[in-house]
Amino acid sequence: MKISKSIEQGIYVILMMAVQTEHAPLKSQLLSQRLEVSDSYLKKILRKLVTADLIESVASKDGGFVIHKSVADITLYDVCAALDDLDTLTLPTLHLAAKIFPGDAAHIQRSEDIAVDAFTAAHDAYAASLKQVPLSSFLEAGSYETGVVDWRQL
Repeated sequence: MKISKSIEQGIYVILMMAVQTEHAPLKSQLLSQRLEVSDSYLKKILRKLVTADLIESVASKDGGFVIHKSVADITLYDVCAALDDLDTLTLPTLHLAAKIFPGDAAHIQRSEDIAVDAFTAAHDAYAASLKQVPLSSFLEAGSYETGVVDWRQL
């Protein structure tokens, strides 16, 4: 399984916002510079995180992006779901078995059902595991309530 780079970037921009002093807004350019990633790509990630209600955009001269709720209430699943479509695990079946094993449609259907059920169970276990990990677990206790780093000053 390969996890997209957007998920890693999404996790870390939220963590940066969580520890930002007084949760002051952070501009996308500052975030991209600190992470050494593409600003245009990061802006797409930020937009998805805003749409998922994990962060919000603050429009003003000193605006930028801020965390929308406590990092203790945001899980790995929330970030993954915002940046990837985790709710649509489908196993496309081209019914290839019917092409090479003709004649036993019931057996072929049972076999396809077994595969679909296995992938569905794996997806459910994956999602359940991610839901158990709040992003606050990546931070030191007490570092995110009011913030301890001013990324704008470093």
